[in-house]
Amino acid sequence: MGRAERKAEAREEMLRRELYQDRRRQVTRILQKPAAERSPGERELLSQCGDLVRELETRRHRRDRQRSREQEVVDDLPLLQEKVLQLADAVRRASYMVIYTGAGISTSAAIPDYRGPSGVWTLLNKGRSVSTGDLSEAQPTFTHMCIPRLHSAGLVKHVVSQNCDGLHLRSGFPREAMSEVHGNMYIEICTSCSPNREYVRLFDVTERTALHKHSTGRTCHKCGGELRDSIVHFGERGKLTQPLNWAGALQAAEKADLILCLGSSLKVLKKYRALWGMNKPLQKRPELYIVNLQWTPKDSMATLKINGKCDEVMRLLMSELNLDVPEYDRSLDPIFEIAVPLNPGEENSHSRQPIKPTALEPDPITPSHPLSPQPLSGGWFGKGCAKGRKTKR
Repeated sequence: MGRAERKAEAREEMLRRELYQDRRRQVTRILQKPAAERSPGERELLSQCGDLVRELETRRHRRDRQRSREQEVVDDLPLLQEKVLQLADAVRRASYMVIYTGAGISTSAAIPDYRGPSGVWTLLNKGRSVSTGDLSEAQPTFTHMCIPRLHSAGLVKHVVSQNCDGLHLRSGFPREAMSEVHGNMYIEICTSCSPNREYVRLFDVTERTALHKHSTGRTCHKCGGELRDSIVHFGERGKLTQPLNWAGALQAAEKADLILCLGSSLKVLKKYRALWGMNKPLQKRPELYIVNLQWTPKDSMATLKINGKCDEVMRLLMSELNLDVPEYDRSLDPIFEIAVPLNPGEENSHSRQPIKPTALEPDPITPSHPLSPQPLSGGWFGKGCAKGRKTKR
């Protein structure tokens, strides 16, 4: 084919594209009109462009469905109370209840969720900036404090959390019964030690880390190896034994007869079939209760969907179960008991604001209060978490 023929073909292709785009705009304008207001000529054009009409209608339907799924729905109080009564009955009947938590349980701690109207992904998709608050000022919410109380009452056996904010740890929930499958922003790990050695800090250790870049710039007290954060970013597979504890999550899911999902869109957890008993016959799968304001991909298989804020639902649930809920007390926060001081010379290795104890409490992270990191073996460093709150339960 000669140059002139190629240029002629390119012009023809350009004209076809322009004609298609012009026809597409015409059809789009017509479809936006109510059917009764369309002229005979417009109806004729639609009949001639059947494939294009079907394509545009399909796209419109998808957009409408997506907008509907993004809307937050709130049950009115009588309906909410009725649903919580059903949930309370299920909790009483259950022999092995597991709770899955997402960002929605931390929004009342001023930590944004991801897919809500003001969520991180929602704002980024709209081209808007996301403000990052001072997470050192965040503290466990009412929902966070309910969960260790349910555990101490023997009603909750395990928690699988997608949150990295460390608030489950700080609520006093025992770490041996917890899987932080996306990591914990206050924990850094030495993977050179065997078993891996864990360091709990009073500050966000992820200042220098990112996707596929996990070194924190600090070193292990024992072997001198580089420390890394425990965060699992999108596109990564979490391989750390702790604090992810996938083994514990899978064992709990296998035993569960009731799963309660709190504040999670479930768009990530849905991919892990073993968490939902999908390997079991339908009649042997756990009952599923979901508390979330938006649609989730597991709604259709849920025994009950509760459209409400987590704190409001849990307040009603704990009242129905006749369980008192201790208020968060920063002076009893387990993180102060288990946090490890930095190596000499590492004091300036971060600029993140540390969690501060109450004004009357001395700062435990000083040379006069030596703590040594513990290996991640059968006896977890986190046992102090449960111990620190026993007197308050």
